[in-house]
Amino acid sequence: MLSNRIKVVAIGGPTCTGKSDLAVIIAERFGGEIVNGDSLQVYRYFDIGTAKPDVDARRVVPHHLVDIIDPDEEFNAALFRDRADRAIVDISARGRLPIIVGGTGLYLKALFYGLFPAKRDDALREKLRRDYVRDPISFYEKLKEVDPAYALRISFRDRIRAVRAMEIYLLEGKPFSELEKEHGFREARYDICNIGLTAERGELYRRIDDRVLAMLARGLVEEVKSILARGYAKELKPFSSIGYREVLHYLSGSIGYEDMVKDIQKNTRHYAKRQFTWFAKERDMQWFEYPRELDGIVDRISGFVDRWN
Repeated sequence: MLSNRIKVVAIGGPTCTGKSDLAVIIAERFGGEIVNGDSLQVYRYFDIGTAKPDVDARRVVPHHLVDIIDPDEEFNAALFRDRADRAIVDISARGRLPIIVGGTGLYLKALFYGLFPAKRDDALREKLRRDYVRDPISFYEKLKEVDPAYALRISFRDRIRAVRAMEIYLLEGKPFSELEKEHGFREARYDICNIGLTAERGELYRRIDDRVLAMLARGLVEEVKSILARGYAKELKPFSSIGYREVLHYLSGSIGYEDMVKDIQKNTRHYAKRQFTWFAKERDMQWFEYPRELDGIVDRISGFVDRWN
């Protein structure tokens, strides 16, 4: 276990609340470096649909764990934790402030509170993957029967998490949500200043709709075509994420352009709701609206840094 003397600032919350922009401001003000906590920004070539920080932002402030793996490489919460640990230790050793930014709640929990050991069976997982592909809704309904608490936290479209939760249930004989409670996640691995960003629902949904339109205007459809042209299969994990999967449906001819736009907006709104639910349970998280409450955020972090020094 890492020393709890290592101090980090964490910026979490739903999509479109301003996490990336705020992180750059905080990094500049407090001498920090950013560690990506988003499960998709680790992949090369998936730029527009992941709202990856642009070149200018990455030039102003060092960003870690962005563009570190190819789309066909394995990546999960355990690998993220190990890579993020190394980045945090390096940043802190140089006298800089590590700032963890992202909306992937499981990754942040793995980093801050550790992972509990769970059995794995590759053959079983492959069978479950095939079962899911045949009928995602039926698979999700079965998951709801054995682990309703966890099923309500994810979408039926979330193949990776649905399959893993069912695998754990079949191997452990207990639901994933019950094993989580037994693990407890009681002891933090770092001293964390936990900042949560929120927004009024109507405003957040307006931002989401506008962002989707902006992503498409920037060339999201062309980005998907270019990734496929590199030889990467549409079945790969990052293609199952919101935005990319709808574009794939559009390119296959199964939906029209306007339906694609509406589906991305709707599914992103649903994802934001699930993020609200996840982060609402986080301990010691102080909530702010950005940019309206920027001064309060700065004061909160200033107190944390002063206590550090």
